[in-house]
Amino acid sequence: MAEAGKIKLYDFASSPNCQRVKVVLEEKKLPYETIPIDLRKGDQKKPDYLKLNPYGKVPVVIDGSAVLYESCIINEYLEDKYPQTSLMPKDPVKKAKVRILTDYGMNHLDGPYQKLRMEKMKDEKERNQETIDAATKELKNLLQRFEREIGDQPYLGGDFSLVDADLIPRFLRLEGFGVLPDPSLPKLGTYLKRMKERPSVKVIM
Repeated sequence: MAEAGKIKLYDFASSPNCQRVKVVLEEKKLPYETIPIDLRKGDQKKPDYLKLNPYGKVPVVIDGSAVLYESCIINEYLEDKYPQTSLMPKDPVKKAKVRILTDYGMNHLDGPYQKLRMEKMKDEKERNQETIDAATKELKNLLQRFEREIGDQPYLGGDFSLVDADLIPRFLRLEGFGVLPDPSLPKLGTYLKRMKERPSVKVIM
């Protein structure tokens, strides 16, 4: 049975969408319990689950009477509801910048990221090396934006913020795919090392 008062996270452990929510829950030190949803068995398409999330995806967060889905929106909710450990700048311009960088990392990188992911999921003999090379090159070009944004800051928005939590699952996968680290992205490489030292990120690794 679910424990009263705890946030419930309907979770598939290797899902980046679940992982970015976990990072925020850990950063805010909010008590939560995970309810496993096995995507391989199609748990996310069962009628009871579709009542919680009509998109048939993970995660879902239940917090009291609130039933929420879409990971970046969940993280915005957690920031608004539990501001004691703030993960957003107070300054409206900096706050908007965090959202712009999140959008860039989630949406503008998505085309080549998904192409690369699909190839890497294939058996090695069936992979198309030209597709892999083209997607890798495009991703490295797109990641230059983050290289510039970090500058001399420790994190993408200056202090650790939602953009770091939202994008770290993607950066970890890019490392797994061999896109990062790269000599053309030294600051991003240093940033990734710093991120991997955070206890919240160790939870999802």
